[in-house]
Amino acid sequence: MQFKATSTPNPNAIKFTTDQAIFAGRIEITKESKPESLLLKHLMAIDGIDNLFCYNDFLTVCKLPSVEWNQLIPQIETVLGQLTFSKSK
Repeated sequence: MQFKATSTPNPNAIKFTTDQAIFAGRIEITKESKPESLLLKHLMAIDGIDNLFCYNDFLTVCKLPSVEWNQLIPQIETVLGQLTFSKSK
């Protein structure tokens, strides 16, 4: 599955879009959340990620202001590339 990263008006958020629906409904994940999806669990385990917003064919990753994207993007891409998953709840 291929993801395309695009910037957002928020400098602490990047949107990752794919060509197929991967999430059923709106999902918001914070550090306190216990996501069922392996993808979301692995993304939230990355140090510096603050929260995730997911819907249909995209996920938006929000980082802490103190962390640089050049530190996070390779880790995010690794998770997106390694995990195969079905539609999340």
